[in-house]
Amino acid sequence: MRVAAVAARPRVVGLDAARGLALLGMIVVNVGPISSQSLLQRLYVLPYGRASVLFVVVAGIGMGYLLSRQSERERWLTVTWRAALLFAGGVALQGLTDRVNVILPTYAVLFLLAPLLWRLPGRTLLWIGGVLLIAGPALLVAHDMIWPATQPLGPVTFGTPPLEAAESLLFTGRYPLTSWTLPFIAGLCVARLDLTDTVVLRRLAVGGAAVTVGAFALSQLTYALVGPAADSGPLRLLTGAAHGQMPLWLASSIGGAVAIVAAFSLVQHRFHRAWLLGWLVACGRLSLTLYVLHFVVLALIKPELGFSFRQGVLVSAALMTAVVAIAAIWDRMSWPGPLERLLRQTWLRPSRVQAPTPTVPATTATVPAPTPTPTVRISERT
Repeated sequence: MRVAAVAARPRVVGLDAARGLALLGMIVVNVGPISSQSLLQRLYVLPYGRASVLFVVVAGIGMGYLLSRQSERERWLTVTWRAALLFAGGVALQGLTDRVNVILPTYAVLFLLAPLLWRLPGRTLLWIGGVLLIAGPALLVAHDMIWPATQPLGPVTFGTPPLEAAESLLFTGRYPLTSWTLPFIAGLCVARLDLTDTVVLRRLAVGGAAVTVGAFALSQLTYALVGPAADSGPLRLLTGAAHGQMPLWLASSIGGAVAIVAAFSLVQHRFHRAWLLGWLVACGRLSLTLYVLHFVVLALIKPELGFSFRQGVLVSAALMTAVVAIAAIWDRMSWPGPLERLLRQTWLRPSRVQAPTPTVPATTATVPAPTPTPTVRISERT
């Protein structure tokens, strides 16, 4: 596949739509319940184990676009500010309730890794991703076998000891970096491709869908052959349960995320004003603000034992309706969201000095001086 030029890229609206879909899926998962017996319940929990991976893959793509437009110094200043804000904000949110897990601290660490990963050649980045697909889950299994936890460690808060916080972020948390670095790397790899090329997008859509179906089918087959013995020990590596952090689940969910991004981008090319993507795009552009807003609401209303299935469906529907309405109204004003604006603050970045425009004197009274071309500044929201 052709690698996209580092020059200014057009905004990929399909990426915003994928981010909006991930947000709505995470609302369903965070509201719950996530257990399923009937077909209707299985359809309801379909985003479980997939929405958050889509969020991280899209974050990797967006970060790749951002880094491609900046110098080395600007990169570090940008990611340091964003990582500090996301980590502090995520830990503060987690302090509100432990009934919903916050992904933002994991985001913060991944953002700090991004400039180092982006400097690597594309082939090297792919090799690292391939190694992590097996080595990351293997490390998690080895950690659980060597240090079996009598009770799971809680999420990271401001009062968590440093060593315990590091262990939670790396191994025992809801989003351990040992496995969740892989979808972020996948996003960085996709960011190097030309997402305006329909041939590239078709290959990504077909390839991602094939990996999703193939890995899911293989996980079902291996569990049927091994049985409950695969719930612990090294045989866990053959399973594909959602949020099980194992290779087949990672491959299936990442493949699905890439296919969704490619499919939405193809829809964008085919229908430039597609109403189907409009509301998803609005949600995607306000995703951080809406994510924090829905978390605060759930911290206030979610009971200790969670919602029943009927309650969960009603609460999810109400929250998604509110989120879509807020995003649509806000998008009409063409303003960045309040937290998005804070995330993109530039006071830590060096100011750019604009070169003075040379003055061209008129040569004669009969020959007019050339008309200077107006400078057009194009700002792109990331």
